[in-house]
Amino acid sequence: MKKSRLSSYVVDFDRWVLYSYLALCLVGLIVMVDITSVQSSMGYFYKQLGFLAGSVIVAIVILYAFRFEKLRFTNTWLVYLAILMLIYVLVKGTTIKGATRQISLGPLNFQPSFFARIALIFFYANILDKKNDLLRQSKNILRFPENFPALTLLTIVVFALILVERHLSTIIISGMTLLGMLFYAGIRKRILLIILAMGLLAGTLIITHGDSFRMQRMQTFQKYSLFNPNRDLSQTNKADYQVRESLIALTSGGLLGTGIARGRAKHYYLPEARTDYVYTIIGEEAGYLGAMIVFLLHCLLFFASLRVAERQQSMYLKLLAAGMALNIFCNVLVNTGVAMSILPPTGNTLPFVSYGGSALLMDSIAVGVILNISAKRRTL
Repeated sequence: MKKSRLSSYVVDFDRWVLYSYLALCLVGLIVMVDITSVQSSMGYFYKQLGFLAGSVIVAIVILYAFRFEKLRFTNTWLVYLAILMLIYVLVKGTTIKGATRQISLGPLNFQPSFFARIALIFFYANILDKKNDLLRQSKNILRFPENFPALTLLTIVVFALILVERHLSTIIISGMTLLGMLFYAGIRKRILLIILAMGLLAGTLIITHGDSFRMQRMQTFQKYSLFNPNRDLSQTNKADYQVRESLIALTSGGLLGTGIARGRAKHYYLPEARTDYVYTIIGEEAGYLGAMIVFLLHCLLFFASLRVAERQQSMYLKLLAAGMALNIFCNVLVNTGVAMSILPPTGNTLPFVSYGGSALLMDSIAVGVILNISAKRRTL
């Protein structure tokens, strides 16, 4: 007689990850109501509410329905799927503001580059676990492509396709995440520094010899950088407009802010108020204190997720949880850094707060994966 397979169900999971996630989603809804209430219609808020409801449901399904150790065979196929989607975007995608990044799905748009970031995390976690001893023993950077051929090749292909889509910020965030995973997996620091140097060199060449708008953004950064003691916010320049307005709004907020609904920037002074510069709106209306609370909520989510990673016995699950946490937090660092002109201007959203369905869905999937990994199960 065949033995029946034992089944299990979730009885507990990390509450701090859940609470910080829900708190950030609530902040996002409040900010979206605030911004859309003074603009053309409330349509963006209702769309975001729908995006959020669907994303939370997906996160809950992932928490309860999957066992990622048993699904490792799909990890390479996820990257192949991401590559096919990225190619499809270049052929049939929708072009917005000169960049072709989105697939139109009726009334909705989806950006495969966000999916590609998640797919690479699953892929890296799988490979770095299987070849962990080889990774720790490798002393020569020239042997890295030989020891990790699929990892090297697929990463280059994905990044090249995203670069053609003119989405450099996604490459930066994904690169930071994957480097963090390599460090967490135990790669030698010398090898890691060489990979980082190669990435910085490639980025410099892309900026200096690529599309002119990237060099223009670097010039804007040099002009308005937080580290520039001679910056002058009174100067008017069309190319610098958004960065200058962001800094004006942030500095006018002070410690406690102008008050909710009393901000100036959202009245079309800041074109990307709902997305790239939503942190500016928070800083202006809720002040330094409110902006810090939002940032600390992201920190809470990040460190709670790292704690989940540290508690795992499986290196695969450790890397998967850490990768998902890094993917979200690196995005936060870039978005807030751009808003404060600590980093050069680039287009990316603030996780769980900015308007946008693709980013919210993928970030919620990341949270669902972390919650799933943290889950304690009871066998029936």
